[in-house]
Amino acid sequence: MFSKSKSDQERLHDWRVFRQLFDREIGTEQTVVDAFKSVPTQRRFLDYYTPDSWPSVFEIVQQGMFCQTGITLVMASTLVYLDFIKTKEIHLEVISNHITGSEGLVLAYTGMYYNFVPGTIVSEEYVLDNSTKFDSHIIAADKLCS
Repeated sequence: MFSKSKSDQERLHDWRVFRQLFDREIGTEQTVVDAFKSVPTQRRFLDYYTPDSWPSVFEIVQQGMFCQTGITLVMASTLVYLDFIKTKEIHLEVISNHITGSEGLVLAYTGMYYNFVPGTIVSEEYVLDNSTKFDSHIIAADKLCS
């Protein structure tokens, strides 16, 4: 969905089309996660310790800030938009991933973790066994889109 060779407007357009054309009758959380698995993770753009400094998900997509944290925030926003996440607060963990070697945010929801390994939804136990947790944040779901 997102590639470095696309323009700012193309990335925003592709993301909008994905969300608008998503088939809610047959699409699943895994379908959303799969859409993000091929996004190349780049160097750290966002300070995962300070949620107040995070740009909006629209800015992340437009500017191509696809570090671990940026991808997780856009994925979380998409899951909220498509009503797969039905809470007012989003739980994000700051981790160092011992499998991929990346650091940044992962989304935690109902005991499952999103974007720990691209294209997968894994259990809390799997994350605890394969990472070091540095911090966690709970943010309002509507903050993702502001």
